[in-house]
Amino acid sequence: MAKKRQQGAQSPQRPLDLNTVKAFWDIMSRHFGDMPIDLSLFNYKASTDGKPLVRQAVREKVPLSKAYDSVLELLDEYHKGEDILWRPSKAHYSSSDWTSMLWLDDFKPDNDLGLVPLIVIQTSPEKYQAFFRLISPVLVEKADELQKALARLIGDKGAGSFFQHRRMAGLANGKYDDDPICILYGPDEESPQGYIDPTVLIEKLSNPPARAGVAEIPAPDTKGQEGQRTQGRYVRPVVPVDYRPVFYRPRDEFIKRREDGTIDESATDMAWATHYVRWMTRLGWDDTAIGFTVFTLLAKESPELKRRKKTGDHALDYLFRTIWRAIDLVKKTPDREKDEDTGDIEDLLDGF
Repeated sequence: MAKKRQQGAQSPQRPLDLNTVKAFWDIMSRHFGDMPIDLSLFNYKASTDGKPLVRQAVREKVPLSKAYDSVLELLDEYHKGEDILWRPSKAHYSSSDWTSMLWLDDFKPDNDLGLVPLIVIQTSPEKYQAFFRLISPVLVEKADELQKALARLIGDKGAGSFFQHRRMAGLANGKYDDDPICILYGPDEESPQGYIDPTVLIEKLSNPPARAGVAEIPAPDTKGQEGQRTQGRYVRPVVPVDYRPVFYRPRDEFIKRREDGTIDESATDMAWATHYVRWMTRLGWDDTAIGFTVFTLLAKESPELKRRKKTGDHALDYLFRTIWRAIDLVKKTPDREKDEDTGDIEDLLDGF
């Protein structure tokens, strides 16, 4: 990955690096021409129910070469706490238009496909957005399909749309109280990267490698547990008891979203925890084994837990409350097959 760009002077009101903002839009314009974009305002600070207040397309159909100037026009709103996000202009593009841009949210730098982006934006200490350039353009409809296929393998599978809002380097991420500034990496001028042949990419997506980190082990008898499985990864008790293991399903299969499309991490944790509690209960696990095992899973895989919950004590309290609410939900709905498809999770999270 290319060297990190140095941040410039910061505003006394909110973190701001206009040199990086300008560099970002100069790069985008150089590689993607004057594709029109929309700028929208997301106010996470004014939210009272966990959902940001959104003003869509406050600047519409802005050419990339004019994006920096349009951002300057919105700095008063930015300093009042509103994040400036952007997307390809929905008012301009149709499925019959062409594009050479692909984009991924929650990009995994060490990915199974070996893809290296043109540029990467670090949106928080553990999150990245990546941009790629196709060596030959494709229809927007095809770009949307490619993005969603890529997202399922090496990104946020729920944020693969071509018209998804995305962040820009040099501005703060208002989802967090400390407003971490979005950092720009690349492009590496000495070793050009981030260019993709769409034909080669389609071939890779047609024959994806096995997902790393999932151990292939002989399966025990799983008849009646999510069908008849023969291989996979299993969750075993973290306490010394001899209970049958539960088949592993990754957390990103349980993603919950707010109305604006952003991930509701707490609702996602709750849905994922409830899934495990239900299957562990069906296999005869006791509450202690369930509680400690699900606690270990959530503590390991719930993203940026300490950052989201401000302190370690708050994070521990959050984990315990999530787990025991999941256990309580399962006891109250013993015959429910798929809690993730119901409104029970959202009801339990009221005031959570």
